[in-house]
Amino acid sequence: MKNLFENILYPFVRVFGFVVRMLPDKVALWLGRVLGVLAYYFGIKHKSLAYGNLKIAFAKTKTPDEIKKITKGLFRNFGQNLIELFRLPLMDLEKFRKYVKVEGEENIAQSLQQGKGVILLAMHFGSWELASLSCAMFGHPYKVIVKLQKKYQKLDNLLNSYRSCGGNVVLSRGLGTRELVKSLRNNEIVGMVVDQGGKDGVLIPFFGRHASMSVGAIRMGLKFGVPICFTIIIREKGISHRMIIHKPLDLVNTGNVEQDVITNLAYVAKVMEHYVAKYPSEYMWFYKIWKYSKEATVAVLNDGKTGHLRQSQTVAKLTQQALSERDIRSEVKVLDVSFKNRYCSRWISLFGLCMSSFIYQGRLESLKWFLTRESFEQLMSVKADFIISCGSSVAAINWFLSEDQGAKSIVILKPGLLSFRKFDLVILPQHDVPGGQVSRGNTLVIKGAPNLIDQEYLRSQSEQLTNRYSHLKLSQRMKIGLLIGGDTKYHMLSEADMRMIVNQIKEVAEQANADILATTSRRTSGRVENLMQKELKAYARCPLLIIANRLNIPEAVGGILGLADIVIVSGDSISMIAEAASAGKNTIVFSLAGKKDFSLGLSKHNRFIEKLASQGFIVSTNPRNIGGAIYNIAKNKMHTRRLDDNPAILEAVRYVI
Repeated sequence: MKNLFENILYPFVRVFGFVVRMLPDKVALWLGRVLGVLAYYFGIKHKSLAYGNLKIAFAKTKTPDEIKKITKGLFRNFGQNLIELFRLPLMDLEKFRKYVKVEGEENIAQSLQQGKGVILLAMHFGSWELASLSCAMFGHPYKVIVKLQKKYQKLDNLLNSYRSCGGNVVLSRGLGTRELVKSLRNNEIVGMVVDQGGKDGVLIPFFGRHASMSVGAIRMGLKFGVPICFTIIIREKGISHRMIIHKPLDLVNTGNVEQDVITNLAYVAKVMEHYVAKYPSEYMWFYKIWKYSKEATVAVLNDGKTGHLRQSQTVAKLTQQALSERDIRSEVKVLDVSFKNRYCSRWISLFGLCMSSFIYQGRLESLKWFLTRESFEQLMSVKADFIISCGSSVAAINWFLSEDQGAKSIVILKPGLLSFRKFDLVILPQHDVPGGQVSRGNTLVIKGAPNLIDQEYLRSQSEQLTNRYSHLKLSQRMKIGLLIGGDTKYHMLSEADMRMIVNQIKEVAEQANADILATTSRRTSGRVENLMQKELKAYARCPLLIIANRLNIPEAVGGILGLADIVIVSGDSISMIAEAASAGKNTIVFSLAGKKDFSLGLSKHNRFIEKLASQGFIVSTNPRNIGGAIYNIAKNKMHTRRLDDNPAILEAVRYVI
């Protein structure tokens, strides 16, 4: 199929080149700009790659609209560069001098006086193919190192024939090494590029991330003392260019070759950054610049719900673990998503449903319609490789950002109106899939909810809690942990139910000789807080009572889970129930009264508890019978087993990576 494609394309390219050479200069370049604009609108894959690269380089310094304009300018310039490549056979010294203003030409002549040859070190910037004719036009023997294109050999040969115009000699990378050394010893000029090192290159910081740079030129300079002149060509207007030939690099040569290569390449990368930052649409952003980078950014979208944030942070931590297995360092950035109002959080899913990447690419400015200015600016300041969110309100934001930046997208819970196909991974708790397992390959069904609970986490949190409350270390009695939530959209924790629960727990604590470790949450009502304060604050068997709205103890929940033998959880929080079940402690969940206006959400919530109970991860009961459940567990008549979804999530994330 490759040969067939090439056999069809090759004659077309030759005819196209012939036609382009027949056109006047300005008309030919106009055609190049038109082709570039068409490629911008229809080359979604290349546009997405270029835009994502530009986001990495300029996310903190340029707006999405500016980056979009740079991307469009890049395509226009590339179209013109392509036309100039086809017109190289027409170039002679007079035309070259007319169209290309050369600065630093004397640096070549002075370098050649050393008799060691000269390496012109370039990058894929501006009309670099046109620049490669410069030495031949100046009457110097010149050889250029190029990468052999084995996939389409006929087209590669045609391209090299253009490069050979004016007397240039083309050498294939790797195959022409001996010829390269011979040329330098003959005091000739050799052209090499530095910015596409591939898997054999050295990782050098480039716009804040490590990119693979070619080491050949620097090694030659260090080994043979060959002068290396960095060279750049810049399109000034239309067919007019400015070519700058820098003075030879003052190479650092300490004798430690590998370190010297890195040091000198780092300097070259800084020079490259200078020109790319000044003329960003001149650089060829179409390849995976940071493909071999050992850094990655994981963005967590925070919708303001603590439970959702903790689930996203759990998946982010597992993503970091999977990346570290590949020796990739990563950082997690939490980005707050704040909508202008509640209607915006609902309408954005419909907006995402109607959009496609073809229409949307590079148009993140439209998010200003929905988000507060502070939230929009924070989202725009980061170029992420992985974007993780939990909840339907931020799923559309996840998709917009990942499509726009070429990032991997991971969503937890159903993504609202959006199709699962829009994301790289969808993590669904089993209660969200009442019809059974989802068969799509990008969907993982788990039993509970992602959480940070493991043995190391419990040890660390309980240690922090006992260091804060040292008296907890003294008691060797069995401990009953009590985690209380509060009113939600679907549930209501009444004062009467709470009094019934507390009295039964106190009764069992007396019978089983146990201590009570209790904490409320930010959602706990003032009435329930006052009740717990009254019943437990002075109670001898309650050495710990934390009222979250009065005293913020970050390690309260984790510490209690680590210290307790039996954990009692109110049934309002899916995240808190999953955390308790994942701690490996005997877990009891008591139901709360539901609000009639939200029966659909309530049934979904109850389905989660019923499934975990049927699978043996928790004991489900109502407030009236909680004492019996605690007593049965305390007397070893009943046990629950540990919930652990993390291995399955980790494996799914590895697949995404």
